Amino acid sequence: MPGFKHILFPVDFSEQSRGIAPYVVCMARRYQACVTMLHAVDLPVMAYTDGSVYSVMDSQGMIDEGKQRVESFLADEFQDVPTTRLAIEGDPAKQIAEYARKEKADLIMMPTHGYGPFRRFLLGSVTAKALHDVDCPVWTSAHVAEKPTLPAGYRNILCAIDLASNSLPLLRWASLFASEQGARLKLVHAIPAGKVSGALDTEGGRFRAFLFDTAGQELRELQREAGTNVETILEGGDVAHAIHSAADANGCDLAIIGRGAIHELFGRMRTNVYSIIREAPCPVISV
Repeated sequence: MPGFKHILFPVDFSEQSRGIAPYVVCMARRYQACVTMLHAVDLPVMAYTDGSVYSVMDSQGMIDEGKQRVESFLADEFQDVPTTRLAIEGDPAKQIAEYARKEKADLIMMPTHGYGPFRRFLLGSVTAKALHDVDCPVWTSAHVAEKPTLPAGYRNILCAIDLASNSLPLLRWASLFASEQGARLKLVHAIPAGKVSGALDTEGGRFRAFLFDTAGQELRELQREAGTNVETILEGGDVAHAIHSAADANGCDLAIIGRGAIHELFGRMRTNVYSIIREAPCPVISV
């Protein structure tokens, strides 16, 4: 459940890391949380013919440089936030996951590294691995070319519900988070087969109406069990597009999604999670 006390902020000194710093500071101040600013030094290696490996650069020098840079990075922005600054050697995604587990971070905040007209179709490999490997919620920045607007707290939150087994805890998590933020919560459910068109007196129209009615009933039952009563948006078509459309139309400044099945080898949510983050017009928290 929300109520964050330890926020992990992986940094690589890029403009994207700088760009999300105000969001990290805003979240830390709201929850009076401590922040760990973590920089992983990924040393390049080469292999000998016998299969052994060696570093092609001054490893200690790179680590020392990383420590110096992380100590001064965003110093003014974080001056009133309790911050631990670390530089460690290793693969960034692996180090993020291991540190989050060991130190019990309850939120990771990181950019998508997907700015620009072509990179918007990609999700940074470190972010993708973190989404797969960590257990705590992960906040990712909006995957758009425009510079993110400065946060003033969240006011309109959209929670994407897929009616899978983790929908109930996800809804409860989102409801509590929205309450803590003083924000309005709305739900969105995408019905891929619901894109079928046609008048109500046609077979296609009747099938579409059946899908929407069934989903509406299941969502009302879910809300009854969760103890919530918020507006529900039903969209037909692709999941990522539906969430983008609903977030855009409702002026949402944050989307909350579940990623339970992302840990399965062929989990159906894996592609959806990455697509949602790529397409979202606002930051996303993946729970």
